[in-house]
Amino acid sequence: MKIRSFPAIMIFLLLCAQAYPQDMDRKILMTIAGRDVEAGEFIRMYNKSLDPDSSFDLNEYIEQFIAFKLKVADAIASGYDTARAFSSELDGYRAQLAQSYLTDPDIKEDLLKKAWERSLTEINASHILILTGQGPEREDSLVAYGKAMAARERLLRGESFESVAKETSDDRSVVINKGNLGYFTVFQMISQFEDAAYALTPGTISMPVRTRYGYHIIRVNDRRPAKGKVKVAHIMKTVPPGSDETAGEKAFGEINDIYEKLCKGESFSTLAKEYSDDRESAQNGGEMNWFGAGEIISEFTEAAFSLNDTGSFSEPVRTPYGFHIIRLLAKRPHGTYEETKPWLESKLNPSYLIAAGKKSFVSKLKKEYGYRVNTSALTWFVRNTDSLIIMGISDYNRRKIPQGSIYSFAGYKKPVSEFASFLEKHGSAAKAGDPAGYVGTCLEEISAGDLIAYENELLETKYPDFRYLMNEFHDGILLFNISSEKIWNKAQDDTTGLRNYYELNKNNYLLPFTEVQGELIGDYQEWLTSDWIRQLKGKYPVTIEYEVLEEVKQRLGNE
Repeated sequence: MKIRSFPAIMIFLLLCAQAYPQDMDRKILMTIAGRDVEAGEFIRMYNKSLDPDSSFDLNEYIEQFIAFKLKVADAIASGYDTARAFSSELDGYRAQLAQSYLTDPDIKEDLLKKAWERSLTEINASHILILTGQGPEREDSLVAYGKAMAARERLLRGESFESVAKETSDDRSVVINKGNLGYFTVFQMISQFEDAAYALTPGTISMPVRTRYGYHIIRVNDRRPAKGKVKVAHIMKTVPPGSDETAGEKAFGEINDIYEKLCKGESFSTLAKEYSDDRESAQNGGEMNWFGAGEIISEFTEAAFSLNDTGSFSEPVRTPYGFHIIRLLAKRPHGTYEETKPWLESKLNPSYLIAAGKKSFVSKLKKEYGYRVNTSALTWFVRNTDSLIIMGISDYNRRKIPQGSIYSFAGYKKPVSEFASFLEKHGSAAKAGDPAGYVGTCLEEISAGDLIAYENELLETKYPDFRYLMNEFHDGILLFNISSEKIWNKAQDDTTGLRNYYELNKNNYLLPFTEVQGELIGDYQEWLTSDWIRQLKGKYPVTIEYEVLEEVKQRLGNE
């Protein structure tokens, strides 16, 4: 039966894939109905067919393999391979299979190690967020970018980050934290923000950083080694943000009364259950889950990590949400790479992994195919690209565009005119004030597409396993389609043929036709198949290269 699920096919075929010396792989082992079969394809399929629990005769397998290829040849001769449905299905398999060949297979491990190295450092940063509003995307983004740049200029002129953040930031938490996000580590911020923050040295101000929320101006305040994780219990008296002074004084008095009781030796757990306003943790005596930097509000985290002795508790700690008394239950240091790896894997964004794999793969292709950029043409575009072109409002003067190519690789040359059209159609208000950045980003995008398309065309030639997998998909689909028509459907629908088969073989059955009809279908299918193969052997020529077959037998005997 045919497996229509691509993932199931992929898992099975890729797990069974074998690598063999290339010189023998490409030798022609046999020719069936004019179609050559490489030794590598035969060896690969034979090894996949091996049953470790039973003996498997090579000569018997050769007969089965030839029968399989004869059926495929009959499907081709009957035009099954010209059907639109067949082409569409095969193209779909190829597109999905190609994805695993058009990316860097080592990128995941590289990203995990990079993430772990980042996790060794905690960063304290402040930011100003300028949201993009509801207007047309390009105009709205350009206005937001201008506001972000204006805020940055004020910071560079010496105004305090806190005051500029309070006046300009659209992050609602600015009224509480004045833009300071506290300490955080890997995977706690959106990826573009994290990348920018880890690239900054303390005290420096970033250019506007674009995320899906808008533009961020980031200042890194401090970097320190990761402190690991901490487990605490707490007693809380809430003072909601915006409460009046009386509410704060009342909560402060209550938390101090609890603190005095603790100092006199009363049970922390009992007092938490009775008095804490955090009812979820209060049920467990105030106990909280393990946490580290960036997972809980900064004031609470810093107070928790300042406790050194298990069982000790803090004086009342003020946070934007009230007062807390914190008791240390346990600490654990930052884990090793192997200890942390499962958590890192769970946090790795699949779309980011795909993008990073593509970027790394393109970089390798550039080296392999001698990618070169026409620097004079590139310089012309940087100098002649203004905000109107970047925003997609204006076009280049075609009479002034340089002649020739913008880049080349493996004999291919990208016309400058095509690059100009690409720049005109891919407007980005985010780069309106940065022609060099816009041109560079577009160059990377268009060249990556060309390099991957070029590599995609070479997959069958460059990777034997890919070629053999595609042969299997090709032949497997054809075999299913022709077998359905000639064997499976016929055995189900041809009641006359089924009865004739019964009459010729009724000595093999003890019961009447009507009572063995279900059993007959399987036997009739086998008979139809055998008869079909006999016809095919007389219809299509089969040539075996016996010298190559001996080499194959020696190889398989040594496996």
